[in-house]
Amino acid sequence: MRALLKHQVLLVRGQRLCERDIAAFSRRFGHADLLYTSPGTTFGDRLSFCSLYAAYDALTPALRSRVAHLKVRHLATETADDGRRTIIAGPVHPLVGSHADTGRSMLALGQRRHSSVVGIDQDESDALLDDLWQLAERPEFSWAHTCRPGDLVVWDTRCTIHRHEPPEMPRLLHSPPLWNAMPTA
Repeated sequence: MRALLKHQVLLVRGQRLCERDIAAFSRRFGHADLLYTSPGTTFGDRLSFCSLYAAYDALTPALRSRVAHLKVRHLATETADDGRRTIIAGPVHPLVGSHADTGRSMLALGQRRHSSVVGIDQDESDALLDDLWQLAERPEFSWAHTCRPGDLVVWDTRCTIHRHEPPEMPRLLHSPPLWNAMPTA
């Protein structure tokens, strides 16, 4: 757990795990997602991770002051039986939070296309979130990994954002139960 809290993303190569092994492994972590590339399956997909700690630390003093007390609403999607997706109101939480285990400040961006800042007009919200996402995705705050069979990647979803490329490639993602999922103010 200490390694995950320190590095935010862990890679363990050369694993041969069954569902029971993965479940046992995931119970060791508070809130993390796992991606396991089973030997013999398609590989070569790419995972990219960005540090929300680093993005917060890089804010200018003026921008840090501006976002300190803002809240962001995340919209969720529901998929109907016929496959149609509907956007529904999601949770509201601080745009800047503290990690429950480390106490470190971080941005809480969520998914860009489904977020808006509460209390400011939509154009201003879009511009601010676009700027914050551009900051968070800077190469110096990012790490990318091309998966190989037997790779186990674990990341703390509270302080990282990730992207799976190509998004349509099937993958096996194991997500343990959530607790302390949202950052605290």
